[in-house]
Amino acid sequence: MEIKAFHELKQIGKTPVMAKIGGFRPDPTAHSWFAGHFFIHPAQGWPIDEDGAMIPILQIHLPEVPGGLNGFNECKLIQIFLNQKALPMDITKNGEGWKLIEYSTMDGLEVVETPEEVRGLKPFQIQWKKSEQEDHPCWEEAWSYVDLSEVNESDAATEHFFDQYTNYSFTKIGGYGAYIQSPPHHQPGEFMLQIASEEKPRFMIGDNGTMYFYYDKDTKEWFMHWDCF
Repeated sequence: MEIKAFHELKQIGKTPVMAKIGGFRPDPTAHSWFAGHFFIHPAQGWPIDEDGAMIPILQIHLPEVPGGLNGFNECKLIQIFLNQKALPMDITKNGEGWKLIEYSTMDGLEVVETPEEVRGLKPFQIQWKKSEQEDHPCWEEAWSYVDLSEVNESDAATEHFFDQYTNYSFTKIGGYGAYIQSPPHHQPGEFMLQIASEEKPRFMIGDNGTMYFYYDKDTKEWFMHWDCF
């Protein structure tokens, strides 16, 4: 289908790295996990906030991620925790109902048992695999990259867009956010990764929702937004 917007969309495709959660024999040398088996520095202890111990969600060992994480070549480990009582509303900074911790080295870190009060999820090891298909921005976000007016005027072209320009909707690094509702109007930095509701670890964000994480390279701040059905 000869439409300028489709040619332009192909040029901005990004290849995400997908998280395979469980379903394989655990590797004792691998350190990426969902919901547990987290490495903690003894001097710092388990992360807490005003409601107590935080829930361990995702641990990414960057050397295990094909291509790493854009802009984090010196980082070895990233961990994401949630408040045990409630999800923050709207777009929030790191530390506001959730916490992302970066480690530049694994030295001194030890695997720590998850505190009893936040053991509701089932831990699974993660394997990272580069997707065989490129991600593309969703319909609403795509307008910020290309003019979809010609597509919008044709039912066949619109159907072609939704068939061909898709993105991976589960837990991943890179690519484009697979938004369930509309993307945020003012995206705070670059989209870096998303954590979806996942069946095996029994992790649920709202009604089968997803969390999206952004990094502002100028301020070196992390932000999170989530949505659901």
